[in-house]
Amino acid sequence: MNQVSLLGRLVRPIELQEVGSDRVVCNNTLAIQRLRKKDDTQPQADFIPVVFWGNTARLLHQYCGKGNQIGVNGHLASRSYTNKQEQQVFVVELIAEEIHFVESKKEATSTEPVF
Repeated sequence: MNQVSLLGRLVRPIELQEVGSDRVVCNNTLAIQRLRKKDDTQPQADFIPVVFWGNTARLLHQYCGKGNQIGVNGHLASRSYTNKQEQQVFVVELIAEEIHFVESKKEATSTEPVF
């Protein structure tokens, strides 16, 4: 079984990329705040790469921005590629299947830190 559900904040502005005819993709990262221990004063976060395809990417672009908190359901995928230095790079990312809007685009523009 390969199902993942995450709740976090978008780290970058939403940018759509066209790939082929009428296909779009958006790559972003979710900052997911870790649960704090009682003696830990600094919040910590994990940064998970997420790929949004098609209508999910379009909805994200239309309704969300950097700093928005969203929920994402999807599955993990791994891939590898060779970079410019001829080194093999391995990537694990969440492929989004559903997104859940937790706050509006305007709410994310507040002065609160992004986690």
